Amino acid sequence: MKQTFILSLLVAACLTAACSSDSENEEPKTERHPIIVEVSENPMKTADAKQAPSTRAGSQITTASFNNFSLSYYYGDSFNTGTYTKNGSGDWTAKNMAWPYDYNQKLNFYAYNVGTINDGSNPYVSFAVEGNVAAQKDLLVATHPNISYNDDNGKVSLAFDHACAAVKFTVSKTSSLAEKTIVVTSVLLKNVQKTADYYYSNGWVINEIDKTDYDLTTAALPEITTTKLDLPCGYLFLIPQSKEDVTLTINYTVNGGASLTKNFNLTGTWEAGHEYTINISMGTSFIS
Repeated sequence: MKQTFILSLLVAACLTAACSSDSENEEPKTERHPIIVEVSENPMKTADAKQAPSTRAGSQITTASFNNFSLSYYYGDSFNTGTYTKNGSGDWTAKNMAWPYDYNQKLNFYAYNVGTINDGSNPYVSFAVEGNVAAQKDLLVATHPNISYNDDNGKVSLAFDHACAAVKFTVSKTSSLAEKTIVVTSVLLKNVQKTADYYYSNGWVINEIDKTDYDLTTAALPEITTTKLDLPCGYLFLIPQSKEDVTLTINYTVNGGASLTKNFNLTGTWEAGHEYTINISMGTSFIS
């Protein structure tokens, strides 16, 4: 009887130890929650550093006017990317974008609307400006580093910045040419850098010289008057760069005569997140 009792205690102790060991080695069972994004935008500024209006004529892209963007993050040794799409209610959703099982795991998030992301220790977006000015898009980028699910109940705040410069053009004639019939046949922007890499850590890097020309007259212009006329190209979204080698070429006629050409060298720098207007004022130098 005594031996039976001791044996029962030993069996119970072994079972208790086995259960304790299994419990300690068992992975915690948790649920993977979707990555919820909250989107905002830092508006463009005009060239004199004042905030530009949020809406205006042209093809200006803002977070209110684009409907999808990509979001990438590192987890372990993997670089994960998903596409967020805006629904009819203005909410952003994505398939297969979920937090890790470990709710305290810190992640770094990188968002962009166009271009191609390159992973590694210093992520960047490779970007090329479209040759067709009507198809150009601004590059909007955002990042949110070092955040876990538990930090804000699964929400990632993304404040998008405009990585390009937005440039528009107008043309008019001075009152000195009021009696002249001026017809502009084409306006070309020449020798513009069209490719570069945007690094989330330190901004734009131009790795090689890759320049092109843009035709700004995508439609016929009416006769030029003393009132400023927007060129039909709308906004050009250009990689920030020096304008030292950039030229503006205007081809035109006066009173139906032979075609004439004027070239202008630009100066200064186009900066990211700024809007610029280049006014072409045709005066007496255009007929001399």
